[in-house]
Order: sequence, then structure tokens, then C-alpha cells
Amino acid sequence: MSSGAPAASRNRPSLRSRRPRVLLLWPGEMGGGGGSFGAPQLVILGSYLQARTRAEVAIRDLQMERAFGPVSLPRLLAGPDGRGYDVIGISVYSSFDFLKCQAIAEAAKARWPAAWIVAGGYHPSARPLDFIYPGSPFDVCVIGEGERPMVKLIEAFEGGEKMHGVILGPEPIEDLAELPLSDYSLLERYRSVARGRASQTLIYLSRGCPFDCSFCMERAKREVSWRPLPVEQAIEELRILHRFLDLRDWTLFVSDALFGMRQSWRRALLEALAQAQLPVEKIWMLIRVDLVEDEDLRLFDAAGASLGFGLESGDPRMLSILRKAGRLESYLERVERVGAWTRERGVPFGANVIVGHPGETEESIERSAAFARRLFLDPKGTTGFLSVDPFRLYPGSPVQAEAERYTERFGTVFHRPEWWQDGDPEFLSEWIDPSEGLPWEARERLMVQHFGPILAAIESNFVYSGAARPYFLRSIRTQVRNMGASYRLHYRGRYYAWKRYLGAGAEAWAERRVDPALRRICGELRREAFAPIAETLGLGPDDPIRRAIERVPRERFVPLDALGSSARDQPIALDAQGHSSVSAMHAYARSFALAAIGSADRVLDLGGGLGYGAALLAALVGPEGSVLSVELEPRLAAEAARNLEGTGARAVCGDALDPRSWQVQPEELDAIVVGFCLEATPPWLPLLREGARIVAPLRCDRGQRLARWIAPSPEPELFEDVLYVPQRSEALEGAPEPPRGRSDPAEGLE
Repeated sequence: MSSGAPAASRNRPSLRSRRPRVLLLWPGEMGGGGGSFGAPQLVILGSYLQARTRAEVAIRDLQMERAFGPVSLPRLLAGPDGRGYDVIGISVYSSFDFLKCQAIAEAAKARWPAAWIVAGGYHPSARPLDFIYPGSPFDVCVIGEGERPMVKLIEAFEGGEKMHGVILGPEPIEDLAELPLSDYSLLERYRSVARGRASQTLIYLSRGCPFDCSFCMERAKREVSWRPLPVEQAIEELRILHRFLDLRDWTLFVSDALFGMRQSWRRALLEALAQAQLPVEKIWMLIRVDLVEDEDLRLFDAAGASLGFGLESGDPRMLSILRKAGRLESYLERVERVGAWTRERGVPFGANVIVGHPGETEESIERSAAFARRLFLDPKGTTGFLSVDPFRLYPGSPVQAEAERYTERFGTVFHRPEWWQDGDPEFLSEWIDPSEGLPWEARERLMVQHFGPILAAIESNFVYSGAARPYFLRSIRTQVRNMGASYRLHYRGRYYAWKRYLGAGAEAWAERRVDPALRRICGELRREAFAPIAETLGLGPDDPIRRAIERVPRERFVPLDALGSSARDQPIALDAQGHSSVSAMHAYARSFALAAIGSADRVLDLGGGLGYGAALLAALVGPEGSVLSVELEPRLAAEAARNLEGTGARAVCGDALDPRSWQVQPEELDAIVVGFCLEATPPWLPLLREGARIVAPLRCDRGQRLARWIAPSPEPELFEDVLYVPQRSEALEGAPEPPRGRSDPAEGLE
């Protein structure tokens, strides 16, 4: 491994006759999301390389490529003529995309071993050794701004030099006037599909941020001085983008780390922007709130621009930990003043709060929410919207660099400090216990408890009435959804799944069993999901079966890594072979209705899995009845017995097709429900008392039908097509196949 620039010189004559072919690859928006178009950093880089070298530059955006159908990475890497590229630069802008970019690099190196594979972006700047190591598919890692290092790299290629295991940079551009105007023809491939894939486009007008916020990756680039484009050049960049894209109905996001740090530049740019009269729906700019004065708000309004700022917290103690500069009480006073100014002038704004930063406590969350409530729920109204995010650990941030200090000072636990290596970035990046008394699950609960009602109330208090009101209402509603039950269940499911994967399955099971937040979340979603199904099945609000499904916590009867599916009406596999599953909620409802399960019934649940069906049955039969679950797999039977503690039902390990293993006399039963497909009329039907009911799926010539027998009649009533797991029996292994039941076509609905 080596570090520093190659020895190539701009004046050295090229050893290659043809022009170098360069591919700049954008893997998609941070975290895999959609909605933005432009990859402006690659447009700037590509334009610079075309102006300063002989390179032929192409940009490919994997997010936009989806507009043309399934993305073929080999075809994309081969180029339009199939000859491939000499240099492939992959933008690892976000640590969320680290593994994806690693896989792209491996594919590129396998197909084009002579190509130089280059990594650049925030993550390579923060963690160059994640890319330069023995056996890495990457040849070069660029730290910081890429223009000058990439020029040197192309010159080295033309000079015939070898390039492997090299770290280039940082080598920032001090005066952005050096940059050529952006050549948007580099994105021509995507112009016709841009509107169908995105509603927001991005542009950069400055670089750098000298502030030292603890959570931010900006310092990973090494150069933090604030440097803007000249005002005239910035306005021309905006005009060029408009001529290329036609900005009508677009949101324009000025993606600078810090917009307009210098007052004279900021005000000159806003004045020029007002005169340019770009026909965008809304322009967004991120600015420090302590830079904003009344005159700035007037100029923002005249330019049709909105300001966004990182409030981060409404608690002065947390602001100090977050390294917000200045007098923190006056900082919060300035925020409130800006909130009043914006309301008076009708200027919309957005503010962001981080919950769960190392050092956060329950009290600091309460104080932060109280401030947000004053700011956004002022009786006079607000023109702002609030976004609330959990703290995420980013490599290159001061928190990541000083993690041990946070642990010593606050008791912070970083459960996966190198989460980008693990394949579940959306959860693992935020799996942090902020302080000794505030574990992750409490932070999640308190964030929703304190900020959820504020977010839900903002829309009714939102008094901005300008042309972009629908845009802001969409943003407000998105934040409300992000606090909703589906969102919360997804993350809580990941929490329990990772505890299981890391060997704490028993602890996670016990925690899940008594987790009140999980029960509330799942109960809300389960009722919502089952309501239309209940109506279809004719189950009114007071029907015992409907009440049982709404109240019995299905999330207790599924694998830890399937919690996210537990509130949906779908089957959940219990093994990789398809031998066992937890059936969909509608399947239990239909079977129990056909079996006419009622109070005081004695019921046998065959193929009971993890016990969910037995728990529902116990709720239906009440304390005067009895329910026994029989499960063939010892592991599932043992878990079912544990799951059913306190429900009134029991679970045993036994062969569902062998009455000798049932631990109950067949003649004592009122009903049997079966959770797998029978191959024929059950041979134990004659053992039942007269009037006893059996409901089970039955094999037919072309599928399965739901069937009901009423003892002693061997003739089943057949109902709708279904699809259940197959019959298994230790007693029948090696026996000839039994005769099939009545034939009828089936398509399988479950």
C-alpha cells in the first residue's frame, strides 16, 4: 500500500494513442432511497476531467438505470461498444452503500481486470483502509475532493504507470472559480426518464463546513474551509441545469454542507436568484440558523427559497454534547426568533432533530420535545415542518473517532461500531444505547412518545399558504408515517433478529414476551390488517373469532426474525424446507368458523407449530374448555409449550396422525383442527364421538380444498381452495400412499 500522488506529470507525453475511457458510477441515493436526480458531484468531476484531460467520460446512475428495466451490471460495465473502461470510479458517497459498492467493484475487477477501480466519497475519505488492502478489488482510494487526484490518476494511466494499492489526496480546490461549468450532457441518457423517477434535483454551489458537529462526516474530507462558486458562476450553473432539465415542477435542493456562510456572498446570491426567476416548485438550502437575520429571510422569500437547518436538539446540555458553537441558550432563542420571523413573512422552513445521540437521557428527550412543541405548535401557527431522526453513527464523525470517550463518559454502547460491514445498515447504524440509563429500545419508545404527537399536530397548525404548500404537506405527512406502527415494527423486528443472530436468542425471547411497546404496535397493525378480512368472512366487531385474532399477540408465536411479518395476513415459514408454518390469520379464522369452536369446547390442534392457533383456540373456548397442540418437531413443540404458558392451552410433541401420541382420548374431543394437508379422510374419524367436527385441508387431484367432517360420517364437505404445508407422519413413513380424498381443482390461496 502506498499513499500520495503518482509521479505522473502534466507535461509528460502520453504513451497511449487512444483517449482513456472513464466511467463514473453512482450507486443510487443514500441508503438506497429514490426521489432525487442529478449526482451533481459526478457531473462536476466529469466536467473537470473532460476539461483537464483527454479522457472520454461517461456517468451511469444505477438508480436511474432502473427506468430502462432490470439493470445488467456486466452490460453497463462493458460500455455501449462492449470494450469496457480503463478507469471505473465508484462513488461510495454513503456508508450505507459500502457493501453494494464493494460488490460492484468485485464484479468490475472480475470482468475487466486491467481496469483501474477507484473509490471516492465520504466513506473512502473516512476509512481508506476499507478499500486499500491485500486482495481488494479497488486499486485506488481518493480522500476528499476528487478532481485533482483523478486528473493525476488519468495522467498516470496515459503515462503507462502501474496503479494498485494507492491512496490519493486530499488535494482540495481552493478557488472554485477553477471549476468549469457543468456539462449536463453527461446525464443525457437519463433526461427523458428523470421526471418519472424523481421529483427533486440536486446542485452544489459551495464546499466545506468549518463547524465541528459531533455527528457529521464532513471533516472526513480533511478540507473544511468554506469555499463558494463566484455568484455569477453559481447563477449560470443554475441556468444550465434549468436548460437541461426544465425545472418547472421540480424541487431544487442546494446540497451544500453549509449554504451561504459568508453573508455578502449569501445575500448577493439570493438577490441574483430572485432576478433569475427559475420556475422551480421550491428551492431548499441548508444553513446555520445562527447565521440567519431578518434581511436574509426577506431575500429567501424574494428568491422563492426555503431554509433548512439542523436544530439537532432543544436541550442546551445536548447541544453542548453535539458541539453546537456559541451560547446555547441564545442559540435556542435565535431558533424561536427565526420561527416567528418566518411565520410573519410567510417563509417556509424545515428543522431537524436528532434523538439518541450519545449522552442523551430520558430527561433530555423530554426537554428537546418541549422546545419543539413551543416552536411548531405555537398558537399563532408555524410555517415550518419538523423531521426527527434517530442518531446514526457515521465513520469519520467526531463521535466515531472518540467512541471510547463517549462510552466512558455516558455509558454509551455501540452495538455494531462497524455496521457498514454487516449488511443491515438501516438498523445497525442506529443500534446504539445512548447512555447507561437509555438503551436503544427505550430511546425508540421515547422518541415516538414525545415527538409523535408533535409531528401529528403540525399539519393543522401549518399556516404557510404559498404555491409549495402541497410539497410541505407531503413532507409533514411523511414524518408522521415514519413514526407509525409499521415503521416501528420493522425496526423493532430488526432489533430482536440481531439479538438472536448474535447469540442472545433466549434473552430476546424473554424480552419480546413482556415488551409492551411491541404488543401495542402489533395490536394496532393486526387490527388494521384483519378488519377488511373479517368483513369479508362475515365476522362482525363482536364476533369471538375476530376478537381473539385482534387480541392474541401473534408476534409471540413467530420466529424472532419474522416479527415484521407477524401483523400481516400472511403465512410465516418455520423452517427452510416448507414443512411447517404459522398460517395466515384468515386461515385460522376460516377453519375455526367451520369447526364452530365455542365456549367450553375441547379442541385438538394438530400440526400446531409454535402454538399460535392453540392460543387463539384457548381464547375461544375459555376457562371451561381445553386446548391441546400436537407438533411433530421437538424443537417447535418445546417452543410452543413455552409460548403457551399462561394461555390455558398446552403443547406436546407427538405424531399428529397417530392418536396414541396425542395425550388425550379422541372420544373426549369436540373438534379437531388440522394445520397441514391431509392425503385422505383421517383414519381416526371413527374414534370420535358423534357430532365432533374435523376441519382440515384435503388433497385433491389438482391441489387442496378446505374440508369438514362431522363424525361419524366419512364424507367431507368441501369448501374453497387452499394451500397448506404437506402431511408428515413418523407412523406413515415407508407406508404405501393412502387413497386420496374427493378430487376437485384447486389453485391455493393461502
